[in-house]
Amino acid sequence: MTPYFNTPERIAALKRAATSWLGTPFVPNAAIKGHGVSCQKLAGHVLMDAGFLPAGFELPAEPMNWSHAHTDSLLEQFMARHADRFALVELPAYQHALPGDVLGIRYGGCVHHCGLVLSEGSFVHCLRDRGVIISHLREAVYMRLVKKIWRPLEAA
Repeated sequence: MTPYFNTPERIAALKRAATSWLGTPFVPNAAIKGHGVSCQKLAGHVLMDAGFLPAGFELPAEPMNWSHAHTDSLLEQFMARHADRFALVELPAYQHALPGDVLGIRYGGCVHHCGLVLSEGSFVHCLRDRGVIISHLREAVYMRLVKKIWRPLEAA
């Protein structure tokens, strides 16, 4: 299992792609840099821009209130369908996460929010009230709510 983001050049491309979205407001299921994006579309577009996913890769459009009434995660189902590209990684995230890893964060009744690790515990994500920001895995809320880590893998 070789991580895709395993060179300084790929990690730099990931960081450039992610930081170019900073400040973009939250808009459900949108992906227009500077105008609106949701967490899953942000993660997907950053992975496309950084060269991991092919351009036009089909990203999920999820009901934003899904986690208020469900315990099954649409994000986990999506990632399971793409297990050839992403490997599950051991928790806790603050000890095991590497650049490019997708974080599955519990929101409501299931894993319904995601972010992308940039380096040394920092990760980019999009929050409803703050837009695209960088947070840290050692923040108490994320130490408690990160429930899954998926690692992008080098193509076999």
